[in-house]
Formats: sequence, C-alpha cells, structure tokens
Amino acid sequence: MSREDYIVNQLKKLDSLEALSTKIDGIASSLSTLTSTVDALKTSVDTNTTDIAANAADIAELKEEMSKYKAEVKSLKTSHNMREQRLRSSTVRLFNFATAAGESIDNYKPLAARVYDRIIKPALVAAKAAGDINTVSQQQNCIEACFRVFSPREPAPGAPPPPIIIRLTTNAIKFAVLKNRKQIATPTESERLAGARRYIIVEDLTPEAHSLLKALQRDSRTEKVWSLNGAIHFSRPGVSGFFKVKNVFDSIEDILGSKK
Repeated sequence: MSREDYIVNQLKKLDSLEALSTKIDGIASSLSTLTSTVDALKTSVDTNTTDIAANAADIAELKEEMSKYKAEVKSLKTSHNMREQRLRSSTVRLFNFATAAGESIDNYKPLAARVYDRIIKPALVAAKAAGDINTVSQQQNCIEACFRVFSPREPAPGAPPPPIIIRLTTNAIKFAVLKNRKQIATPTESERLAGARRYIIVEDLTPEAHSLLKALQRDSRTEKVWSLNGAIHFSRPGVSGFFKVKNVFDSIEDILGSKK
C-alpha cells in the first residue's frame, strides 16, 4: 500500500471516529436529559406522596368529625323522640271504629261517648274483674280528648275509617285498657256495614317508633313485635325470652344483632 493510500485510510477512520464521538455525545446528552426528567419525576412523586399523605390525614380528620356529627345528631333526635313519646304516654290509637252521624272535628264529645261505651268501659270492667283496677271510671274521668286523624287525601272506596287518637287521663287507665283489650266488644252488624272491622287498640307511638315497629314485624328474623310504654320489644323464632330496642334510630341490622 502506498503512503498516500495509507494516509487516506487513516483519515477515513478518523472521520468515522469523529462521527461515532458525535453520536456518543448525543447519547450522553439524551441520557443527561432523561436523568433530569427522572429526577424531576421523582421530585414530583415525592411531592405528590407528601400531598397524598396530608390529604389522607385531612380525610381521616373529616371522617372523625363526621362520625362525631352523626353521633350528635342521633343523640339530639333520640332526645326529641323520647320527649315526644313522653307526651304520648297516656295516649292510644284505635283503628277500624266506624264513623257515625254527629261526629265533628270541633266537637269530640259524641265520638268520645261512643268510644267509651264500646271500647274503654268494657276493657275497664274486665280490668276490675281481673283485679287490675279498683273502680271503673266514668267517661269524664278517663277520656281527656278523643279525635280522628284524617288523611289529607280522599280515602279510597272501601277504605277503613280514619284512626282515632284517645288521650286518657292516667297511665294506669291506659295500661288497664291495653292489658284487657281482648275483652272489648266486637263490631255490631250495623258497624260492620258502616266499615268497622275488628277493633285494634295500641299505644300511640312517635312516627319513628311506629316505622321501626312495622319494619321489625316484616322481618323474618322476628316472631312477635310489640310496644310497652313507648319502648319496642320483640322475640325471635326458636329463642327464649324477648329483646328490647335501645334506640329507635338504630338500624335493623344493629338491632337484630343486639343481645337481650
């Protein structure tokens, strides 16, 4: 090989090395850029992790505050329900008692007289015979008020008569009536024709307590459900004894999972 050819080959190799060096520099620059990007992403991830941790702490605090708020609301609702139930302590509701001529929203006395003769007095007579009370009180001494609860909607044809609220003068009379309610008279033929069926007389519960009582009655995990002095009790199939609902605002699951 001549000297000139040798020099040309060396120059070509040098050009190739310079091109390779340029590529290496480009790759190094890209790696540097990528490293900077990765570092920036790491910083961003660290910042986001810190923000997430801070947000998680805020969320936990908010959940705790919400839990306290719910407990306070439940406590207030429970207190209000208990006060309202105490106001109903001597009150009962009567269902399926037929309407009659002379009834008026402004004058409850004709209705009270019929309720006393057909419902209250027979129960009190049975209570005296059983030794629950000493005397059978007259109407004016046992019925404080008596009125129907009319629905704002027009009743459907054949619907039962509106229920009746009966405010009795004492709790003792109320308990005597409820204990001996099976002894009250059955509807007469004319009353049945007028819409009366089997008379039902129960404690007057708050809307919340009444709704819970109905829900428990519909649940297959209960056998019998009743109220006593505003408190709801129930029994379970195959389980001896009975259970008492502690709070009418507890869920059905919480109640049915409670102990006696």
